[in-house]
Amino acid sequence: MEMQPTPFFRPGSPEATAALQRFKTYAMSHTLLAEVDKQLSRAIHEPAGFAFVLLYGPSGVGKTTLIRQLEHRAGVVREPTFPGLVGGSRHPHPFAPVPLLLLETRPPDGATFNRAEYYEVALKQLGEYPYDPSWEQKKGRGKDAKFNDSAKLRQIYEAALQRRGVRTIILDEAQHLLKLASGVKMIDQLDWLKSMTNTTGALHILTGTYELLPLRNLNGQAARRGLEIHFPRYQFQHEPDQLAFQRTLLTLLQQIPLKVEIKPLVDQWSYFYERCIGCIGVLKDWLVRALAASLAAGQSELLLGRIQECALPIAQCESMALEAAAGEQELHYTASRQQHLWALLGMKMGEDMTRKPVQPIPEEHMQPQPEEATTNQRSRVGEQWPVRLEVGEPQDKGNAEHCPFSGTVVELQSVQIRATNVERLQCPTCGAARKATVRGDEVIYSPHTPLRIARANKGPLWIRQGTTWAIQR
Repeated sequence: MEMQPTPFFRPGSPEATAALQRFKTYAMSHTLLAEVDKQLSRAIHEPAGFAFVLLYGPSGVGKTTLIRQLEHRAGVVREPTFPGLVGGSRHPHPFAPVPLLLLETRPPDGATFNRAEYYEVALKQLGEYPYDPSWEQKKGRGKDAKFNDSAKLRQIYEAALQRRGVRTIILDEAQHLLKLASGVKMIDQLDWLKSMTNTTGALHILTGTYELLPLRNLNGQAARRGLEIHFPRYQFQHEPDQLAFQRTLLTLLQQIPLKVEIKPLVDQWSYFYERCIGCIGVLKDWLVRALAASLAAGQSELLLGRIQECALPIAQCESMALEAAAGEQELHYTASRQQHLWALLGMKMGEDMTRKPVQPIPEEHMQPQPEEATTNQRSRVGEQWPVRLEVGEPQDKGNAEHCPFSGTVVELQSVQIRATNVERLQCPTCGAARKATVRGDEVIYSPHTPLRIARANKGPLWIRQGTTWAIQR
């Protein structure tokens, strides 16, 4: 498993620079990257009604590598010095079809995202400049001014997308779309993207950190037209993730253009995991720093001491881990949320609906009814049917006064209630939301009558996840 000693690189020599560049540009596929790539490629090939894709994950998980793979398959050529974009891209011919367009939503100069500037950068990226800068000064008042928009620039931009055959637009660092002017809602940004998709047929892919999570399910229309893809990090407590992380670490160490004692380093994989929090992009950048420092020092071997010297500080790793864990917690789809969905749909809870076989419809029920039956049984205005249908979840007649979960001591501590300032809990039995009763260190679900009509709970509240509880906002 150990690499053979490599020739000595003189510090600052072209050979040392080339060796470092080869390692920096090396991109390997690993388990999680391949899975997300498959999901995203499937969505690009057939959007199936989706207008946009939200691709989110922790910082440094490998989203940039994924984008580079998509660009490579689309025939995009990277040009680091392209004006207007960091690490811009271009296409072999200025008028050739452009199946994929990559744009970085740069941090705005002011406090808000500027749509007119977005059109300008996109047109430059396509190599098209048929616009007068004065159009940006003639935005006028009202809606265009509110969104920093330009109707003329948008028309030219959409025409260019259709003329060049753009099918996919990737908006990198898309969390900057959320930096909005006063009075502008987040749903307005999604409506803007959906409108351009309807006009051009181009699928928008928004990539970024967990800051994109507020864009999820802003309303029913956005939920229907948007696809979510989570690019997760490797989880330490998950054994298959441990093995995949070790294989990835091994592969990266084998690409180091210096002598490397690989086995002792791989044996300390938990240390590498600790300082990259399971994100391969962070791990790769760390090894690049260690290799650059070794080459600058004229060393012929990559030593553990040099790797430790270039590791991120513990405080920085802790901050990254907290941010990643918070995003993962918000994404966690739990049984309690599924029960809440069942309650909203009027479905029975406590049964495995997915495994219960569906009974075939009796053949006699599929026969058309005689017309006489419909005329004879026609009701008069104001006349009730003999039996009313139950609304919501049928309740146990023998326990109609209190829900069975009333008075239950939940798996929460009073300190958690005080620290989060969230006092309401959702009943896992009937879906009702009630303020918790705190007695010492115990948290008790208040007695309540069963919820008969399902309704959506508003505001933050605690929901049960198996044997634990988490906040849903």
